[in-house]
Formats: sequence, C-alpha cells, structure tokens
Amino acid sequence: MHTVTTPAIYVGTYQKYNCGSLAGQWLDVTDFDDEAEFYAACRALHADEAEPELMFQDNEGFPSGMASECHINWAFVEAYKSAEENHQAAAWLAWVDYTGECDFDRFEAAYCGEAEDEEEYAREYVDSTGMLSEVPQSLRDYFDFERFASDLFSSDRFFSNGHVFYAY
Repeated sequence: MHTVTTPAIYVGTYQKYNCGSLAGQWLDVTDFDDEAEFYAACRALHADEAEPELMFQDNEGFPSGMASECHINWAFVEAYKSAEENHQAAAWLAWVDYTGECDFDRFEAAYCGEAEDEEEYAREYVDSTGMLSEVPQSLRDYFDFERFASDLFSSDRFFSNGHVFYAY
C-alpha cells in the first residue's frame, strides 16, 4: 500500500563539514547487527581523522525525532528490523510517526491492519465480526458505515498512513 524507505543515514564529520567538505557516505542502519557495529563502521569510514566527531548530515526512512545530526534512536532501528522480518515495516513506521513510541510489543498489540480509509475499516470490521449477520439484507443497506467509523475512530482506534491501531 505504501512505499517503505529503509532507514539510512549520511555520515560525515564536523571537522570535514567545518572545512567545507561534505565527504561521507550513506549507511543503511539495518545492515548492522547492533549500535556498536554501526559506530565502528562510521569510525572506519572516517579513519583519516584521529577522533572523528560524527555528523549525521541527512537521513531517510526515519520518522520525526528518531534521528538527528548527532543521534540515532537505536531502539527504533531494532524494532524496525523486527517489523521488517514480520512484513510490517510500513505499519511500524506509521505507528512511530503517529505515537513517537518505539515499543515493538506495544505496536504488535495495537496493530489492527490496513485499510484505505476509516470507513473501509469499519465495513471490514462489521463483516469480520458478523455484527449485522442477523439483520435482513434489506435493512443492512441502511447501516451508516460513515457514522460507525466516526464512532470507532473517536474512541478506541486511530488511523495513520493506511494502518489502523488500537489507541491504548
């Protein structure tokens, strides 16, 4: 449904930047087993400096607040890898973008699925629960899915980038 960009960082140094150079390299953070391995690769990339002060000059695939010029929220990266393994990377990004949280277990407990919009989710919910199964078809056409969706999403669910979550 939505395109996912794997989290990556452009790694330069403050010294190079202050000398007018943007020399560095894009690193896909999911290529590293852990934070220590990532920082070792960054230092190796800038081995021409005795003690490189790393500068993350650009990033992609990170929701707001998960990466900055001098910091990466590694809890986000670890959870992203889990989401990617479960084919839920787009949902994970939507969750983090909306909540600002990096708790993968909480994400999994809250995730309800994908939908084009709130009304589509309400229709799928009604169908999957059999909510109207005892109502004659001639009367089902009068059910207000738009209003039902409004009620669902004003109380215990939220919609973010094509994904639905319980609001705990």
